[in-house]
Amino acid sequence: MNQTCTLGVDIGTTSVKVVAFSTDGRELSRASQRLTLLKDQPARAEQDAEEVYRAVEHCILDVVRRLQPDGWTVERVGFSAAMHSLLAVDEQGRPLTPAMTWMDTRAAAQAEQLWASSEGIGIYQATGTPIHPMAPLAKLMWLKEHRPALLRQAFKFVSLKEYVWYRWFGVWEIDASMASATGLYDIAHKDWLPGALELAGVGVNQLSTIVPTTHVRSELKAQPLCSTGMFDHAQFNIGASDGVLANLGAGVTESGDMVVTIGTSCAVRTGTRQMVTDAETRLFCYVLDDGYFVVGGPSNSGGVVVDWLYRQVLSDPMGGAETEDKAALDALLAQAEQVNVDDLLFLPYVAGERAPLWNPDATSTVVGLKLSHTRAHLLRAAVEGVLLNAYWIASALTREVGKPKRLLASGKLLEVPWIRQMAADIFGTDVVPATTADASVVGAVMLAELASGTYGWEDVALRHKQFQSADLIRVVYPNAEAHQKYQHKYAEFRRLAELLGLNKSS
Repeated sequence: MNQTCTLGVDIGTTSVKVVAFSTDGRELSRASQRLTLLKDQPARAEQDAEEVYRAVEHCILDVVRRLQPDGWTVERVGFSAAMHSLLAVDEQGRPLTPAMTWMDTRAAAQAEQLWASSEGIGIYQATGTPIHPMAPLAKLMWLKEHRPALLRQAFKFVSLKEYVWYRWFGVWEIDASMASATGLYDIAHKDWLPGALELAGVGVNQLSTIVPTTHVRSELKAQPLCSTGMFDHAQFNIGASDGVLANLGAGVTESGDMVVTIGTSCAVRTGTRQMVTDAETRLFCYVLDDGYFVVGGPSNSGGVVVDWLYRQVLSDPMGGAETEDKAALDALLAQAEQVNVDDLLFLPYVAGERAPLWNPDATSTVVGLKLSHTRAHLLRAAVEGVLLNAYWIASALTREVGKPKRLLASGKLLEVPWIRQMAADIFGTDVVPATTADASVVGAVMLAELASGTYGWEDVALRHKQFQSADLIRVVYPNAEAHQKYQHKYAEFRRLAELLGLNKSS
């Protein structure tokens, strides 16, 4: 019997992932492949576009070949990708350069100069993209200064997602979501921003055609995929960026909920029906669809802080295997639950910072250390610092869109029960563990279904429930007394950051 499914394709920075879902939200098959990050020069962080394309193709073929024996065919494909990548291509679509990723910081001087100029805030307010070396605008300004011949030689400047789309369909198109993360897209006028193009040194003809996130194509040209027969009647949705699709995958398209994700890094995001910017903390505002936006802040200060502190400072330098190391960290986290750190303040900026400081040179500081403090005290203070920093970002969001009814918590650190309780106490809001795995992939599938008219935006919450795990959702409620104490500590946290001159956001 013929059965139809939807593929979610996600190009991340470290890997490509493809997952097939049935119409009732059941996972049918998945494949992933790691990607190489080129970091052989200071501040460089690039990827090979051809390697990325091969990984996408390999994962798709791997998934569909396992679906074929059971009679499945692909009805829809949704497409998610990491933001801010940039590569140059020639008229035949061949890469002239590797792709600069969001982690590439060679454009730091150009970004800093632009933010300090009279044009910087205006461009930020028009585009919703923070002025930062991660953004393609700053990258193009760096190329204009250091590789001017390339700007004249290149036929197009595109993202890795656009490159894959071109290989599939032979057209240069970019969805409004990815465009809104370039620093070159005027959200209000839904077109490239002339002032930003002039600063970047490129013309409109060197950028892709902007299309809605619900744009679909079906005339697939990629022969290895066509030869499977699985895509004869499939609709390919161009999709959106991974960040906004993660919100859609979590069911958050309005400001009633806020998503806090703490993986290696940290992100705080919510949905809104109107464009929102905040020059003080440089919130991002990216397009999800016409009249739907995702606003928030990306932070460097996530699990990397705990990982660094444990591995470089607190652990036994002669420690054993990775599994033993994890067990030791889990044991120390259990000890950290029992200690009090009212007298410790930990600024967690060991990796510099994006939101809310926008200072790549920010450093970590611990205030209040005494002989009585142990490894567990330091670890708990570090976790607290990560959450206080996330709350700082959330406070800017709250000013703009209102306080959320609840937080959806995701990421490895927030899987620890006492850390979820600390988040509830700091934010003063109910915390619910996110139960949707692979949120960006799920979001890509949901947007593909929206694009095909399978359901409408009013049905997002109901459709999201079908992707949720069957695990019991345990709501964590804030302690009012603890929240009041954290309000005072948060004020001290911000005051210390200002006194140390760490905040370059305004």
